[in-house]
Amino acid sequence: FRIREECPNALRVLDMQDVQSLRVGRQYLVDQHDKSNIESSVDGKYSLMTPQLMDTVMNFDPSTSMLHPQKNKNKKEHQSRLKLHDTFLRELASVHRSDLVLVCSSEEMEMLERKWQIPRWKLVPASFFCSEPKNWDAGTPSFDERTDFVTVGGFKHPPNVDCINILHKLWPQIRVRLPAAKMHVYGAYPSEKVLSLHDEKNGFLVHGHVEDLDGILKKSRVLLAPLRFGAGIKGKIVDAWRCGCPVITTPVGAEGMRDMSNAGVTSGTEASWGGRIVMNEDDFVSNAVSMYYDKTLWYECQGQARSLVNTLFDRNKNLSIVDHAINDALVNMDDR
Repeated sequence: FRIREECPNALRVLDMQDVQSLRVGRQYLVDQHDKSNIESSVDGKYSLMTPQLMDTVMNFDPSTSMLHPQKNKNKKEHQSRLKLHDTFLRELASVHRSDLVLVCSSEEMEMLERKWQIPRWKLVPASFFCSEPKNWDAGTPSFDERTDFVTVGGFKHPPNVDCINILHKLWPQIRVRLPAAKMHVYGAYPSEKVLSLHDEKNGFLVHGHVEDLDGILKKSRVLLAPLRFGAGIKGKIVDAWRCGCPVITTPVGAEGMRDMSNAGVTSGTEASWGGRIVMNEDDFVSNAVSMYYDKTLWYECQGQARSLVNTLFDRNKNLSIVDHAINDALVNMDDR
């Protein structure tokens, strides 16, 4: 309102890097999953990642009544739901107050239009703006020139902290099958708890911030990203693909990163994605191991990753879409 009052002729553009209410709502569902399993578990052991949880997370929509406050909930949970519902309402209000909304993910575009009833003319696809390295064929290290697993992500972002905790749990199962392999963890602002996961003896190495991320990714054979919640396009996966590194992730990680002409890609058995998409811990471990030692599979997924970067994240194409939308909005300000 204040922007409109002070600058009535300004175009108000909202850049949604992700739908925040979607991300925090999914986090709430994962927290509830963990809490319920901790309370019901006899020995404290339970599956952190299951198909049922992944389905629940992926089907969540902040605009439904699921997170609306309910009087029959305990006080703490009631307050959590109030806060989540308020996040959704504030975000929805921001969308309506804007002249244009830049949306990173195609799946979030569809959600905003079909479920939130946002006019299509207000929504602009604004995904990543990438350029394939000019020397891809000569400058991208081969399978044999790479080694070890890698993951990346800033640790002030809750999905990345959760991701590392899952990797730490699953790593012994991978390590026993690949005893020479190491797991390298990179990311700014690691907490003391994250740093405490560093285990030199068992090859789980927490490095923290890195200056040359591309250099690290080009040396790594496989990126692991067992994301249970989050939203938007996952930069770690785009970066890995740019550097020729296949990815093992979940439906959350792969969201919005599929060529819609191959919309049937839903599981780890599909070949038209730049890695594998899995929904449970056992499949994550087995696919990580297979991707690490199967050279034919690795090159197949690397090729798909390269194709998806060029199809979905081409710099010139995506910038042109945004540029056209902004110029058109400026010309037609009086009609908005």
